[in-house]
Amino acid sequence: MKFAIVDIETTGGSAKTNAITEIAIIRLEDGKEIDRYETLINPNRLIPPKISSLTGITNEMVADAPEFHEVAQVIWEKTHDHVFVAHNVNFDYSFIREQFALLGSQWRPKRLCTVRLSRKLIPNLYSYSLGKIADQLGYKILARHRAMGDCEFTAVLFQLLLEKDNEEHILFSLNARSREATMPPHLMRDRFDKMPTTQGVYIFKGPGGKVIYVGKANNLKDRVADHFRGNTHTGLKSRFSEKIEDLEWIECPNEMIALLTEANQIKKHWPPYNRLMKRVTLNWGIYSYTDQKGYKRFNIGRVGKWDKPVFSFKNKFEARTRLEFLCAKHDLCARFCGLQDQGVECLDGFYGECRKACLGKEESSDYNERFNNALEELSQLGKTMIIKGKGFKEDESSIVLLEDGRYKGHGLAPNSIDFESLIEIKNWIDTGYDDQDIQSVIMSQLSKKSSELELLILQ
Repeated sequence: MKFAIVDIETTGGSAKTNAITEIAIIRLEDGKEIDRYETLINPNRLIPPKISSLTGITNEMVADAPEFHEVAQVIWEKTHDHVFVAHNVNFDYSFIREQFALLGSQWRPKRLCTVRLSRKLIPNLYSYSLGKIADQLGYKILARHRAMGDCEFTAVLFQLLLEKDNEEHILFSLNARSREATMPPHLMRDRFDKMPTTQGVYIFKGPGGKVIYVGKANNLKDRVADHFRGNTHTGLKSRFSEKIEDLEWIECPNEMIALLTEANQIKKHWPPYNRLMKRVTLNWGIYSYTDQKGYKRFNIGRVGKWDKPVFSFKNKFEARTRLEFLCAKHDLCARFCGLQDQGVECLDGFYGECRKACLGKEESSDYNERFNNALEELSQLGKTMIIKGKGFKEDESSIVLLEDGRYKGHGLAPNSIDFESLIEIKNWIDTGYDDQDIQSVIMSQLSKKSSELELLILQ
């Protein structure tokens, strides 16, 4: 089998916005070195001072060096029909693939990562960075952070891994179905293999077990695999992948519990790779009033400083969605709910069955009775209640507890408990954070026309 051991130096971490400044290639065949190649490359952009201080490669050194297109043929010949091997392979691979793509060529050799292989074949090292592995193996890299210096030790390390590979991990890694080539370098494969395909929340952990990212998924395994697929061209994605050392997951019985679990985990850990949840303000409200003819009406409007809407929402869409639900459920007039222009006849059946109160064909007392039922339902959102949903098993339910409209927590409870007892309900929930982000999750779920959620008012 033919291998091309490669190391590159670059102007930065993103293959999309940076370029290669140096490349070294050592080719092995049947475990023996057959040749080596190295060259500086003119990146056609300035090398940042912090990069020069790390690698020792300056702008003056690359000024007269060949550009990538001038050495592309040599690099192609030495790598395209070889297995591409590098330490943290996706970094080097993404830069070279991007450079060939800019030239209109599809360069896609198979690849192996010596970080992942080292974790498998040389377990229990205190660090798997290239320099730290060299120290632990008693090898001195003569030109650290220069392409050939690092490439030479990567070749030595890979030859050692070939010797230790009694169980053919390398052949397994080269199988496209193994996903080894796209896995984060420090994440053990068996953790991913154990992931379920159910709905829930996944948690990526970095050095020291620190939570670095939390996400929600309808299919946990597929969603996590999505993080590792595709390119790692961006510096952020490359650095993120390098940080992942472990993952955990929390299976959830339904979407509402998954969203609340995700929000609570983010607020508990404040992971650096999650975009901070924006502070949400409840800017829109549903208001009620009585018109001159005695008909009660709803309308949606922005919440003013002194306003007291029946209920407030994050945005107009959530308010309208909730009002559409109430209009359809209680056969209210879409015009009287502010859902349709006043100058046109109601679209009967679109928001429910309009009984033509808008045309004076229904007495205000009859209409207002149904309106009051809708108003009561909307007002209940500020009361103490539980929201029941499906559990994992038929004899249990998920529960979300709100006291005076404030979220207290959620959990799973057997269907045999007294769901009208606040004291008993509290025994089955894990307490959580309440803020407008959480309220937004709850309102968005309640606004959906779903029969899966049931509201039980406790007081």
